[in-house]
Amino acid sequence: MPGLHICHVGLRGNDARGEWVQVANDGMSAVGLTGLKLTDYTATQQNVHIYEFPATTSNTVLMLPAGKSAYVFTGHGTSGWTDDGHLLLFAGRSAQVWNNTGDVAYLRRADGTFIDTMTVGDPKRHPNGH
Repeated sequence: MPGLHICHVGLRGNDARGEWVQVANDGMSAVGLTGLKLTDYTATQQNVHIYEFPATTSNTVLMLPAGKSAYVFTGHGTSGWTDDGHLLLFAGRSAQVWNNTGDVAYLRRADGTFIDTMTVGDPKRHPNGH
């Protein structure tokens, strides 16, 4: 998907809401997120934790505007949009997913094909944000 990539994996303790994965759209137009999957991978476990991007409450495709990010938090919270147009989503898990070293986050299409990957602990792809 043009413009869509994992920008950062925020580790435990970096945010009061817990760990998160930042999926950024640096393309020129909005991109549909509904049905995409965020999964993990370690040397001993593959795709144990799967977060599937939902549809909107009116059952339409959830769109991420150009130049904006979706932050997928592992824990509980209320999903919604920030004042500056970024999307906050919550997976609703009680336990952490991302080990602070070595795990790999995968962004995949609904059919399982890869869009992007990032190893936990790697530096942000866009240190100054979007």
